[in-house]
Amino acid sequence: MQLEALGVPAIVIASEDFEAFSHSSAQALGLPQARIFTVAHPIGGVADEILKQRAQDSAEQMIVLFGATVPNENGE
Repeated sequence: MQLEALGVPAIVIASEDFEAFSHSSAQALGLPQARIFTVAHPIGGVADEILKQRAQDSAEQMIVLFGATVPNENGE
C-alpha cells in the first residue's frame, strides 16, 4: 500500500527515543516510505514555551514532508 494511494498526506511524529521503533513499525506494516519526523525527546513534561519553540523551529521541515513548498520572504 502506498501512502499516496490513501489520498491524505500523513506524517508520523516521533521523539528521538522512538525513531527506530517508528521506522521498524512502518516497515512491518508495509510502509517503508512512511514519512517519519523526529523531534527532541522528551515531549511530555516539557514546558509549553519549549514545545512551542520546537514546533516553530520544525515548521518548515514539516511543510516540506507534506510535499508543499515553503513560502519565501515575499510569500511566494
